[in-house]
Amino acid sequence: MSRSGSRDEREQANEAPEPGSLVLSQGRSGGATSASDEPKEQPGPRSDRQLTAESRPLSIVVPAREQTTALIRSHDLVFVRNRGYRISSAEREMMTEIGKFRTIAVADLARHRYDNEPGKLRQDLLNLKAQKLVRQRRVMAGKGQEKLSVLVLTRTGKHLVQQEYRAARGQTFYAGLVKPREVAHDAAIYRMYQVEAAEIEKRGGSVKRIVLDYELKKNVYKPLAKARNLPPLEYAKRQAEVAADNELKVIDGKIPLPDLRIEYETAEGDMAKVDLELATEHYHGAHAAGKLKAGFKVYADRASASRLNASLTYGHSSVYDGPELTAAILSL
Repeated sequence: MSRSGSRDEREQANEAPEPGSLVLSQGRSGGATSASDEPKEQPGPRSDRQLTAESRPLSIVVPAREQTTALIRSHDLVFVRNRGYRISSAEREMMTEIGKFRTIAVADLARHRYDNEPGKLRQDLLNLKAQKLVRQRRVMAGKGQEKLSVLVLTRTGKHLVQQEYRAARGQTFYAGLVKPREVAHDAAIYRMYQVEAAEIEKRGGSVKRIVLDYELKKNVYKPLAKARNLPPLEYAKRQAEVAADNELKVIDGKIPLPDLRIEYETAEGDMAKVDLELATEHYHGAHAAGKLKAGFKVYADRASASRLNASLTYGHSSVYDGPELTAAILSL
């Protein structure tokens, strides 16, 4: 359920380079805020102004060279809705990653995409933020209410990514900071993904698409809402059909949804998927057991994994404590 984004839109229109902090409380709740970050039209280079709105193509790429004080990088001139933007291949990849996950912590991008080279990341962020393609927000998160710096795409940034990656079949991209109270949890989902993706690649597989719970909720809740007034037996039948259509299960009269689904190609060339759930410190044994019954792979930090596994009685499934998660995933 979405809230009006008018306040956020006014915020973004007048956004300063270093936005103020938000206070982030524990838990997952609240409605969604769709942010609008459409930049104001500004005159482009002389050659750009010579193209009229009728003659200028939707998307053209012109190689160019730009020199910064730190590095010399190759940038492309990309047009989105009749306005030109200069982005490098690394910046394009960063925007694509952010768009897939909606929210990523700056520190995680530095580690996983920039090989712990903050100078390169800083340079790319300066360029993207100056063009209003990416927004950086600082929120207060975790038990100690520490600052967490995260990135989201603006609406224009989302349009650019969608335009450049039309071949990414079925991949959904997101923009804006939605549900601020969930930012810490959402940032940790990206870390969980990195651990599982490494396991997939180790087996010779290749990630093809990721699906967030936002997309699964839409696919499940919309058809069930239409079936709400059906008699109980007919509703149960329709519920089972909706679950099967989305490769999910009905558990105790409900359809559990994972935090993240990874679709990938195996070493043998077959398509497969894995549904992942991030267990927080608030999880109890019955909650985790339901997720395991649904076939999800459940991740947690070491302390939470030990506590949950001690309370589980369902089969031989267990909560997974990934080595990369132990020190980081729930330290927020």
